[in-house]
Amino acid sequence: LFPCSPVYPTLAVDIRVLDFVRRLFLRIAPNYTAWCSAATDFLASQGYHLPGDDPLRRRFANALQWFMSLSDMATARIDTTLQRVRVENIPEAYATALRLNPKSHCQGQSPRAEDGLSDEDDEQPRAARRSTRGVTIEDVVDEEVEEMETRKPDARRSTRGVTIEDVVDEEVEETETRKRARTDSDSSDEWDPSEEQVPLSRPSEYLRSRCPLCFGGKKCESIIVAADACFTQKHSAQKCGRDPPRTHPNTYFIPEEEVNAWKHYADCIRSRKQNQPPPPKRTKPDHTHDDEQDHCEEGLRVPKSVLDGCLASFTAADEARIKGSTRFFDVTANMTLLCRHDRPLFTVNMNTPGEGQHYVLALLAKLFENLPHDTIVRFLYDIGCQLHRSCVKWGFLKPYMSRMTFAVSIFHAFGHQWPCQMIYHPRKCIGCGLSDGEGCERLWHSLSHLIAYGRVAGYYVRMYNLDSPAHFNNEEGLSKLGVWLRRKVIACESKLNEAEEVLRKCGFPEDVLQREWDAQIKAQTKPLPRQHKNRGKSAVEEALRLRKSRDAALDYVKDLRKRIMDTSSAPWETATAELELETALQVLRKAEGKVKRKEDSLGVTAKQQLRHLIKSPFLTKKMNARALKTRIRERLRSRKFELDRLERSYRKQRSEQRINEHTQDSVKRRDPGIAELTRKYNRLCDDMDTIIRQNKAPRNAIAPVKIEMEGLFDLDVDDDIWLDIGLGYDDDDEGDGSAPPLWLSNDDVRAGIRAMLDRDRCLEERKRLLDERSAMQEWFSEEWKVVTMAMQDSRFF
Repeated sequence: LFPCSPVYPTLAVDIRVLDFVRRLFLRIAPNYTAWCSAATDFLASQGYHLPGDDPLRRRFANALQWFMSLSDMATARIDTTLQRVRVENIPEAYATALRLNPKSHCQGQSPRAEDGLSDEDDEQPRAARRSTRGVTIEDVVDEEVEEMETRKPDARRSTRGVTIEDVVDEEVEETETRKRARTDSDSSDEWDPSEEQVPLSRPSEYLRSRCPLCFGGKKCESIIVAADACFTQKHSAQKCGRDPPRTHPNTYFIPEEEVNAWKHYADCIRSRKQNQPPPPKRTKPDHTHDDEQDHCEEGLRVPKSVLDGCLASFTAADEARIKGSTRFFDVTANMTLLCRHDRPLFTVNMNTPGEGQHYVLALLAKLFENLPHDTIVRFLYDIGCQLHRSCVKWGFLKPYMSRMTFAVSIFHAFGHQWPCQMIYHPRKCIGCGLSDGEGCERLWHSLSHLIAYGRVAGYYVRMYNLDSPAHFNNEEGLSKLGVWLRRKVIACESKLNEAEEVLRKCGFPEDVLQREWDAQIKAQTKPLPRQHKNRGKSAVEEALRLRKSRDAALDYVKDLRKRIMDTSSAPWETATAELELETALQVLRKAEGKVKRKEDSLGVTAKQQLRHLIKSPFLTKKMNARALKTRIRERLRSRKFELDRLERSYRKQRSEQRINEHTQDSVKRRDPGIAELTRKYNRLCDDMDTIIRQNKAPRNAIAPVKIEMEGLFDLDVDDDIWLDIGLGYDDDDEGDGSAPPLWLSNDDVRAGIRAMLDRDRCLEERKRLLDERSAMQEWFSEEWKVVTMAMQDSRFF
């Protein structure tokens, strides 16, 4: 039996019942009220009536909470013992201490189970509870803990070898010394949190315990990790403040102090570099910035204009998404860093309305602290291009940038510009294999049952109840890693065979395909020409639109005059036409004035282009197709962002479900409009193809590729919606006699390039899967050896 309090308990519960409820609450949201009410009702049906309105809940919750804490402490104690054996027998494990704190659950004042319950459950006054509950665990001094803390470290070391407690205590003491040194100095803004790292020969035991496939081997050459935030995992701000600290002995959460240190550091760096005098005010419009040459910023392969477009796309999406309010929530979201096997590594609580970069920086810095100095990290993030840009611009994670690559999550690549996808898409990046970077979505879905409970529970109780199911899911998935490897090997081999078959059918050698792919990257990621050049082209297009508007006004005037001169018209029709004719003539005169002013403002080159466009129906249709395709892409992106919000909505309350249904219906109602725009674009492509066959188009003109209606809304990376073949501004200068490149004009080459990239990613995936299989075998062999040695040595028990 397990008591509800250490002294004079008024209730004792069978340990097997507590263990059953603990395992149940790992699979569903903890609900003490429902469980105790059902138990009370069941006992009453058996003839055992308990006095009081709610006789079990408080005491049962107290017993269950401390039973869970002691169970986790026992697990941490076993891990600490095994680590002591590992440190004594495996030299490289000494500097990779397992960061456990068996006493971390009772820091400061010891919490009670009722601290994590909502205020609605608090029916009795606190004074009455103190008079009726007897002595709880916080009223008793833990003699064993006191004895361990008063024992001298030298005496401990004299009786045994170096223990895990010694390693952890020394690291904590060293960290505290550095913190005091930074506090005493006046240059705290110069401190870089990423500079403090202890050299490791292999990944830390913390990481090895998180994922044996990534970190369990003797060598860890490269890993793939991903991060994302979940804005449904909130915590409501409580009037009484936070509950007493209660931390899981093996928690995933990074301490709040470290996150705040990164926020302070990032703010200081940005404010120092941006603290420059503002430019002088100008009374006239300044076009200096418009004429600025587009360029690739130092250390980046994507032009500045493309990165600005990606930032604008995701900024618009974030503004449309409802996020947490700091007025009602003290935790607005959780951000987690996972390996490619969907196993969480570190988590942080977010307390800002948006997704600040300092949270990601804190997660990555914590990861590098637990890795050897030669491990390569490939990081997948929704806006990985923007994070890479910030790290290069502001110097974040500077000690680690030489062994770090960035990519975007595969399901959110649609929000990025096509040149950005060519560099940062996982299927285009070297080393990413077949990883998608969307493990966070699967993790948050598995913890979605804790959303409602986490909002009303205590601050530390919520964190504890997020740690527990995360550990449970890791333990459940540990026995399935072999099945995971087998499934991935089968999928990889199937995709590899398909890619090699396409390569054989394309009819071009691989060196040609690689050369064409390099040429495509160079052509489509080169910086834009000076803005005044594009502005001239836009002016020409504007002149054409004004001409069309003038022609429409002229046709309307002609129609009115025809109705006036028609003798068969009724008198009222003639009178109405005469009244409308004066207004129509004014509109026509204004349109002609606009056309004249616009054409007079054009330069010599622009006037030649205008005359060329007026005489060339092909170029006119090309201009219209380019504008139409841009519009289709924008509407498809907006649709995808709206559906993305529904996919991230895990709560299924009736009110929110109605909002989601209404949003989904609104999105579907706009689908026919997008489809009609696509059909118009395809008709323009047919017209342009007809003009080319009739030899009425410029020399070497290329017809744009039609958009397939099937799979229109998928926005896959290799869809033709991204390629502006035959529609680019650079293609307007036709007639130079040069033939278009193969990657632009040959369908077989484009298919071969896609197959070559898929083949390369499959080969990378195959090698990584073999390395992970070896790592799992080496990890299991070491664990078996450590457990066997611990069982044979009585010093460790």
